[in-house]
Amino acid sequence: MAQQLPSVGQIVHVPMDPATNNGVTVAPAVITRVWSETTVNVRVLHDGEAISWRTSAVYREGLDGIEGVPAVWTWPERV
Repeated sequence: MAQQLPSVGQIVHVPMDPATNNGVTVAPAVITRVWSETTVNVRVLHDGEAISWRTSAVYREGLDGIEGVPAVWTWPERV
């Protein structure tokens, strides 16, 4: 399968502080700007009323082992 490239409007996953996301450590986010194949801006879709953005978020293969809320993103798992 060819490498997936980010584009505006695609959904990705970002790490979250569970205290601001109804106990969940990952949230979906919509790409709003593509800087490169690995760097994007996203609007985070919290499970709650919070609103946030991640700017210049860098691609990471997965979100396991991440502490805090760094500006990273990954593709959702295909099922």
